[in-house]
This record gives sequence, C-alpha cells and structure tokens, in this order.
Amino acid sequence: MMEAVMKLTEGIDVSGFTIKAGKVSRGRFKEEVNLDIYLSGEGGAALLLYVKAFYGRWPHYYPWVELFGFRRNVSVGGSTVKYFDSVFEDTLLSLFGGALEPGGSIFVEYQEDWETRKQLERGFPPPVSRLGYKLLELGFTWFKDWYFPEGFLEGGMKIQGDKPVSDEERARHLERVKGEIKLFLERHHLESEEYVVRAIGRAREILRRL
Repeated sequence: MMEAVMKLTEGIDVSGFTIKAGKVSRGRFKEEVNLDIYLSGEGGAALLLYVKAFYGRWPHYYPWVELFGFRRNVSVGGSTVKYFDSVFEDTLLSLFGGALEPGGSIFVEYQEDWETRKQLERGFPPPVSRLGYKLLELGFTWFKDWYFPEGFLEGGMKIQGDKPVSDEERARHLERVKGEIKLFLERHHLESEEYVVRAIGRAREILRRL
C-alpha cells in the first residue's frame, strides 16, 4: 500500500495526463494517510477524487483503502475528461487492487456513478454492477453494498471488496457469488433496460469463467 501511495505522490502518466496527489496529510492514526488526487495536463489541473489509505497494523488489522468524492467529469486545460469507465479509473483501481494483499479491503464510493448506483438500488449482486465487476476482476471476492452507511459517519454509498486470505476462502466466496448471480438471472433475464442488459452480460460472463 505504501508503494501505491508513493507512486501517486510522484505522479502517474496516463494518456497524456498525470494523476498525482496534490496534497498528502496524516489521517486519524499513524498508519493512515489522506490524499487529494488531481488530474493534470497541458494548461491546467483539476481535483479528481480523494483517497484514504490505511497501511495496516499487523497482526490485528489488514490494510484498506477508500476512494471517494469523485468528479464525474473534470475540465483540464480546456478539455473535459470523464472519470467513470476511463483509463484513469482503471489505473487507480488497478494500482490499489494490486497493492492490497490477501485480507485487504477496498471501499469505492458510487453515488456519482450512475450505472452502478442504478444497479445496486435494484438489489443486483455487486459483482454484476459496473464497478463491482471491475473489483471482481482485480481479485476481490467478498462484497458488501454500503447503501446506508452505519451511523451516517462513513461517507456516501460505497462498495466494499475484500481479498480472500486463502484458496479455501476464495472458493467459498465465489460459490456465494455464483449463487447470487444465478438467482439474479432467474429474476431479471427478460428485462430490456440498458443497465440491466449490461448486468446480465456480466453475470453470464462471470458464470462462464467460474
């Protein structure tokens, strides 16, 4: 996790732009750090999102990272750049997905992510949502939809993804995912709304691979 944070403080070049932490501050604990992430290009820079990373406290607490406060579109040097379903989103998710070891958790806010929000509001399994599918692809196998954050102190709506600590746990998680997806397909396979059709496609692809 520390290496991922260091890469962001140095800056990551992506498709002619740079993703970089413009501000880094200590969090609530000595193992926690806050980052304001900016997207910069020729002629300017714009705030993209916030990151809170916890390095872990062995052997009691595993590392975790939270991404929140997304800007759906940002203006950089006169160009409008979208975040969701972009190379910038994939770069950040891959960076932290790769940094988290077994037992680690990722929390990603989705209230500005129209497709994911619509799918989770309908009660779809997180792995068939736009965002959840990306997390599954990165090795996260246990999911929780924080649609109503407990105590109203944990921020906005978010998906939590956990990495399994063993092959046995991974198998248990994926069996649960398969069961939820089969039930989802039984209930929604005849629907034609675009966001449902996309979820159905992901569901079938997940079952094919599993």
